[in-house]
Amino acid sequence: MQLSICCSSRTAAIAARLAARLERNLEIQTLMVEEEAAPVSETWEEGAASDAVLILLDRLTAPPPLRREAWTGLIEHDGTPPVAFVRWEDCAYPKLLERRPFFDAAGPLDRAVEVWLAGMLPAHSGIDPAPVSASIPDDWWSRAVDEPGQLETTDIDAAQSFAHLARKHFQAVVWIGCAGREQALIRAELDWRAPRECRVLAVLAHVDKPLKLPPSRHSYIQVVGPVPEGGDNGALGACYAPVFPGSLAIELGADLAQAVPLDNAASLYRLRAAPASNMETRQLHLEALQRRFQHWRQRPDLVLPLVAEVPAALVHGFEFDWPRASELCRRTAFLLLGAGRRREGIRLFHKLLVEAEERGDSVIAGEARHELSWLTSEDDQPLRNAPAPVVQLDLFGNPVA
Repeated sequence: MQLSICCSSRTAAIAARLAARLERNLEIQTLMVEEEAAPVSETWEEGAASDAVLILLDRLTAPPPLRREAWTGLIEHDGTPPVAFVRWEDCAYPKLLERRPFFDAAGPLDRAVEVWLAGMLPAHSGIDPAPVSASIPDDWWSRAVDEPGQLETTDIDAAQSFAHLARKHFQAVVWIGCAGREQALIRAELDWRAPRECRVLAVLAHVDKPLKLPPSRHSYIQVVGPVPEGGDNGALGACYAPVFPGSLAIELGADLAQAVPLDNAASLYRLRAAPASNMETRQLHLEALQRRFQHWRQRPDLVLPLVAEVPAALVHGFEFDWPRASELCRRTAFLLLGAGRRREGIRLFHKLLVEAEERGDSVIAGEARHELSWLTSEDDQPLRNAPAPVVQLDLFGNPVA
């Protein structure tokens, strides 16, 4: 995207500051149109070939006396490209311009201009964070909005509240549940959900320990620490506490009154405290996921939000319901591969192979081995559980040295 900024020598420093911020945060290139020999009403079209035009009004770009007919082009402009104005000081311009995007330099100018332009950039898939009451440190804005940055907190409510308030500065807000997950898989999902070509605010919810993330255009909030245990709604306890679809919880018979709305548009929720589940609810959870993943090829977008639910379902299913768990594992692996989440898909096929071999299921093991044969190299072998050591005993049951 290219932005033209029309200014004078009086506002050139402001224009340069805006240009630096927009390039750093949004990779917007800026064309400076600095002119004082004629008012901006006569020169603004020099920048009209850009994707947007920002006009800084001062006593040089909008000198008195006001002649309305000189501003006809801007007054009647059809909005292509979009034009916005900044009033730097008292000057002579038609008040009709204030019906367009119009910023006062006395306010938070840099942030207001950034929000205006970020709204024109291509959106990336993410959540629309629901509002939640929480106290937010003042320096989070300078550290994660004014420039790319990384924050750590133990306050999950503060992270969600900040994501709600700051969302318009980014092309997407992504919320990644991290409780109980390997860092390698968290990184793999983060790479997929926060691509290089856009600016993302990523919330890593309930990481066991902070990840060391390389600098990038994105900003990160890492919420450190587990989800506390508590509550008496066992059906909710079967859901993945950092983020889960409300429809799944309702299917399990849960009461969402104890959950926190996370994304109202997609009906996603989270838990401040995770109730203990039981064998019955864990089995219902496995069966619900297995049903939903049966038709993943028709609507992968409907089941991708459920991927975080799968690990807990497999832990239960591998022990108590091998047929359902093995099928769920296989389908989830194919879903992830189809979505471009290769590393996560391969990891699930590795897990399926190991579990099948331990149970002597040669059919499932053969299928998993076949998929891995073209997904991985010969050196990339699955991690297997270490065999129990063989200890030789004497006639009295004592170990032989």
